[in-house]
Amino acid sequence: MKYVLFVATDPAGEPTDENPQAWVDRWNDRGVRVEGMPLRPAAETRTVRVRGDRVLVTDGPFAETTEWIAGYDLVEAADLDEAIEVAASHPMATGGRIEIRPVEPIGLGPGTENVPHEGDAPASRFLGIFRTDPGAPPFTPEPTAVADWVRDGLASGRCLGGQHLRPVEDATLVRRRGGKLLVTHGAYTDVPEWVSGIVFVDGDWQEAINYLSRCPMARSGIAELREFWTDLS
Repeated sequence: MKYVLFVATDPAGEPTDENPQAWVDRWNDRGVRVEGMPLRPAAETRTVRVRGDRVLVTDGPFAETTEWIAGYDLVEAADLDEAIEVAASHPMATGGRIEIRPVEPIGLGPGTENVPHEGDAPASRFLGIFRTDPGAPPFTPEPTAVADWVRDGLASGRCLGGQHLRPVEDATLVRRRGGKLLVTHGAYTDVPEWVSGIVFVDGDWQEAINYLSRCPMARSGIAELREFWTDLS
């Protein structure tokens, strides 16, 4: 079973001197961690929405909050218990929080298969994060339209794969506070804009924005464009 771990900031986090690279090496060596990368600060986000015939691009995140996704890791665990073990051992379980989201494979037909990602040296420049938007006009994306968007992205090099996530009711939040492991199942805050999937997008800022603006999901949700933080020196 594959799980996406969203590594997030949390003002209630506690100081930690744990080494993130030691965590990476540990789970890489066990063959559990598939890939992962940190993201540049949330202030550098571009938010893309399509409402009617208008493409709305906003500089910055969709909402003001002190809890932001700072990176992601994809793991292949035996079950949720092992995914929780992996998340609980992450330094940001103490310094922030880890949100576990099960991956839900979807079949969009031939030519839409994910291109293998390049792990800690991603071929893509950006991570597109799709969120729900309860304030958007009702719109149900047609699977064929989504498949065409994926095929176009793979053919043009804009899209380098992605993951569709199971509903937020299946989310699990992992934190360590005061040396105790805190595990919360299901939706744990009142924020209505939940992450529904991620896509790896390549190109410059405008090319990536244009590609996300053609996504059917942008009509009913929010697409955040976040740049990978590849310069870790």
